[in-house]
Amino acid sequence: GAVPPELAVTWDAARGRLAGRLQAAREASGEPSLLLWLAWRLGWECGAVLRALHTAGISWGTYTDTMGIHCNAHVNNLIVKPPGVGQAATFLAALDFDMAFTRDGFLPAAASSQSGLGLDTWEGLLSFEAAMGMKTVLSGSDFASTGVANIAEVPKSHSVVEMAFRDTLVTAYEAARSGAGDMHPHHKSMREAAYDLIRLALCLTTHVPG
Repeated sequence: GAVPPELAVTWDAARGRLAGRLQAAREASGEPSLLLWLAWRLGWECGAVLRALHTAGISWGTYTDTMGIHCNAHVNNLIVKPPGVGQAATFLAALDFDMAFTRDGFLPAAASSQSGLGLDTWEGLLSFEAAMGMKTVLSGSDFASTGVANIAEVPKSHSVVEMAFRDTLVTAYEAARSGAGDMHPHHKSMREAAYDLIRLALCLTTHVPG
């Protein structure tokens, strides 16, 4: 898509910085691709957030009612932090915990109609939240009612890139959630270049509904 006129200055500045940083960042980090490194970092952070919640015995907010299955574990509840805010090694901040609850607040009887999906047990609920909530959204699905539309169209010429990006997101998410090793860790130079890439992406997606 076209860059909105009001963001042209931001676009040009980010593009110029990225052009000057990219090669040096890749050489310093040993990473072959900034885009896929960023995909790994974002997926990893999604998995780390859910692992922290579930380890503490907290559901982000997955429940059933007369409208269906609702799940708060999705990417619309993560925002991109400005550089320099919070931990230096992360890009995202989690939010929207108003529907989160613990095992003590879980009501199995309220989910009895969804027992086939395992939602009538605490363990099944957390498993659903992790797999059918966050994981499917990262992969491009909207199976659960998460509020993520996934309607942005990707040109056929970019379909392989989209597939690689989503596959990397999900692989990193699963690695972090399971406690596996971080294969593409934080790197200062890559982080700086990645923020320019994020700015470019945001400039091109201001019209996309969340």
